[in-house]
Amino acid sequence: MFCNMFTSLLNGQTELDGMSDKKPIYLDGLSWGTFKLFLEYTFGRMHTGPYSTDKLLKFLHFCDMYQCRHIQQFVVHHIFCSCFNFHLAQLINLAIKYHVCSLFPFTFKELVEMSITEITCTHQELMGQEVFLNIIYIQAALDHHCQLIAAEEPKILMHSDDCQDPTGCSEDWHAIWWNGMGQFLLNARNPQLYSDAVKHFKELKFGQVSGGCKELMFKSLDQGAAFRHAEHFISEASRILVKKLIFEP
Repeated sequence: MFCNMFTSLLNGQTELDGMSDKKPIYLDGLSWGTFKLFLEYTFGRMHTGPYSTDKLLKFLHFCDMYQCRHIQQFVVHHIFCSCFNFHLAQLINLAIKYHVCSLFPFTFKELVEMSITEITCTHQELMGQEVFLNIIYIQAALDHHCQLIAAEEPKILMHSDDCQDPTGCSEDWHAIWWNGMGQFLLNARNPQLYSDAVKHFKELKFGQVSGGCKELMFKSLDQGAAFRHAEHFISEASRILVKKLIFEP
């Protein structure tokens, strides 16, 4: 049977892909360079030089096409190491397109902290409408929360034993909060993150605020859940989007 099959090819039929070196199997979308990377990883050969952005993108596409999940982790690690070569919107696109959950949370947090004016139409298309709208809503909600924090200082509910003038202590605390935290958080030219604002706030002079009251309030700032609202809010939004948009095979 096999003898007749090969004989028939010699009698004018077209040679099939893979039958000889002159007629290799053609894999659409796969370059020799990408396949070489696959061979290097599979057989433990050391890759010389850094991986270019183009190589990493093609290798990631290869891993997705042929479901090489173990190799994909290797590629994602190198993308993380060279993430400065990618725009954040592109990383979000890769996370969704290639089902890479680990890329999403860090990238989403960075996008939320980016000025909306720096996100172009191209970036919007890369990340998708749902991610873009969530970034807008989150930024609006966090801006409102930041305004509340800046305008309403945590009250000194109980003064320390060394406080000689509770009224003056409370009044100075209110004034220093507005002129310190208020300015740090709401400065239009250079708004600071809450953690940085608190750091600089602690370095200010506090007038009639007693040392004991100051330490109690600093502890409240460090422990207060309201002041860590942004971090939790972004993390929860990211978790929901990952669950909705990324499917891990």
